[in-house]
Amino acid sequence: MCPGVCKDRLADAIARFGRVPIEKRRIAVSRDHPIFRIAEEPFWSAGGLVYDGASRVVLVRHLPEAGWGADWVTPGGRLEEGETTVDGFRREVREEVGLDVLGPLLTRILQQTLEDGSRARHGYFAQFIAQASGTDAQTGHGVLEAKWFDQLPPNLAFRTDYLRDFERISRGASF
Repeated sequence: MCPGVCKDRLADAIARFGRVPIEKRRIAVSRDHPIFRIAEEPFWSAGGLVYDGASRVVLVRHLPEAGWGADWVTPGGRLEEGETTVDGFRREVREEVGLDVLGPLLTRILQQTLEDGSRARHGYFAQFIAQASGTDAQTGHGVLEAKWFDQLPPNLAFRTDYLRDFERISRGASF
């Protein structure tokens, strides 16, 4: 899939949103993590904080086979063939919580290596902030629960990645 698709997706994101930080990281995962069931290398995904007018964010809990356990996660997921980062983000939010997003803003791209001790998968995660079109969040495909939060819960997956974005939302910063 890369380097052409990676270059195209990065170029599109930069053209739409300007230069954003690209941060590299390594993440230890279990041997049975679902990332090892996909063939796409590197994988591309998008997600982020979707907020309402009261500075709350909607988070989801997935079915166990998604690999997140009881952790909350932001709406998001893998991009489809030919999809841009922002289009993938919009689609994933719609599929997972039934809401459209307004004014999405790309805040960073994470270049990730997920490892289980003997295998590694490489990919990119486009992290967004966006306002929700409403507050009637529904549980979509693969989602056990969707809930609005006025604070980031302690069991939010990758919680530290979202602290700065959540602070901007809480302050009512314009995007």
